Amino acid sequence: MRTSHNPRVSIRELAALLRVSTDTIRRAYRRGDLPAIRVKTALRFDLEEVHRVMQRQAEAYVSARRCAASGARRPPIEAQPPLSQTGALFPGTKP
Repeated sequence: MRTSHNPRVSIRELAALLRVSTDTIRRAYRRGDLPAIRVKTALRFDLEEVHRVMQRQAEAYVSARRCAASGARRPPIEAQPPLSQTGALFPGTKP
């Protein structure tokens, strides 16, 4: 691996570093969980950026678990009006 000279690594190299499958890396990239740049047809991951993103995700996860454990509740979401009350007109209906 070229990690000491070049902080950008391939999917295979990142998977080996994180001890996950290459499919896991691809799924995370497609979901937008891992930032990458495209070099021609290949993806390259900046190790520092991947580390920052994973750190933020871990902190958010711990924070969410802490809130759930303390019994904190989210504010209720206002109910959306039924579609018939939105004023939307569907094909074949009269105003």
